[in-house]
Amino acid sequence: MPIKSSTTHNVSMAIAGDGIASRAMALALAKIGMASTIIAPKTTPLPGGVQIAPNGWAALDKLGIADACRDHALALSMMRVLSLNTGFNLVQIPLNDRPRRTPYTSMTRQGLHDLLKKLGQKTKIITWKDAAITNVTCPDKTAEITLDDGDVITADWLIGGDGDRGVCRQYVAAEPSLQEQNFTRKAFRVVIPAAACPPTLMGKASNLWLGDGNHRVHYRLADGTLNLVAVMPKAANIEDLIHLASQHPQGAFLRSYLTEHGDHIYSQPLYQHLSLDAFQRGRVILCGDAAHPMPPHLAQGAGQSLIDAAHLITVFENSGLSLDDDWQALFTRWAADRNQQVKAIRRQAERAGDIFALDGPMAKLRNLGMASLGGTLLTDRLESLWAE
Repeated sequence: MPIKSSTTHNVSMAIAGDGIASRAMALALAKIGMASTIIAPKTTPLPGGVQIAPNGWAALDKLGIADACRDHALALSMMRVLSLNTGFNLVQIPLNDRPRRTPYTSMTRQGLHDLLKKLGQKTKIITWKDAAITNVTCPDKTAEITLDDGDVITADWLIGGDGDRGVCRQYVAAEPSLQEQNFTRKAFRVVIPAAACPPTLMGKASNLWLGDGNHRVHYRLADGTLNLVAVMPKAANIEDLIHLASQHPQGAFLRSYLTEHGDHIYSQPLYQHLSLDAFQRGRVILCGDAAHPMPPHLAQGAGQSLIDAAHLITVFENSGLSLDDDWQALFTRWAADRNQQVKAIRRQAERAGDIFALDGPMAKLRNLGMASLGGTLLTDRLESLWAE
């Protein structure tokens, strides 16, 4: 078999990964006027949904794509916290009671992902290369990127949006093989077709059900499907998920559906990710899950990736730099800002997960506190979070 000879390509901005974070960063660069090349193997379908809060919509607006995204989003009218053990409604927060506030919405993850690519293609200055990155080094103020097809790309900058286990995060963390902390919980995810769902499950509310040592979230997506996520202890299996679902008022339906469609259930360990002190090493700068893997408990993962991109535009606008200048100071400023901002949000999400995971007497106290004071406290906390 002949050996493929390598080819070296030179680009200004390379982006690793082809997820929501990477595509949003490419759109931010395009809005500034900077071309970029996204490097990643062809993506597989993305199941499930995302919730985009007002801070995420502010980022979409800064990127100049909010109007295009609205047709693919469903405005949710209410956020509810309920007890799985009793069925009681503990907290109910209206989401459409402030006319000037951007709506709180849901979108399919694949829908948002596809739309970002469509908008990126329209810019004419974002290109895609179908390859996986195998190695990164930073000699002489460049990023040298080795690909699995034998090619080498030399870039002024490499933006690492290739996820929490990607090559870029390993490089910035200076670990040959970044090992995550042990996980104590896992998330089960399933999307249920609208035609199969009872009408009572298809309201425009984001529902958080608190149990003993577990919790479940379900909300309707813009395409009419129902997104269901259950967070349970690490040892849980599908049978445990079905038992948990049976406690819901629509337990008979959920038990029957999950039993019949067990092969559609996706299980994901929720790692306790290491918090990086810096998002930058040499000419590699991290974004999205590669920089700040976000616990799902406040539904801020996708939103914070969008904010990464929007903040890059803000920092560029305030920098006085041109496209031809060295962006070292710009990226250092961006990384410092985002590291500080997102650390606080990660801490909030981790604390929320710990509260949701309480069991026994502590779970009962949690529910009592939610019922008596949770509405005011939760509303204030969310308003502060969404204003970031």
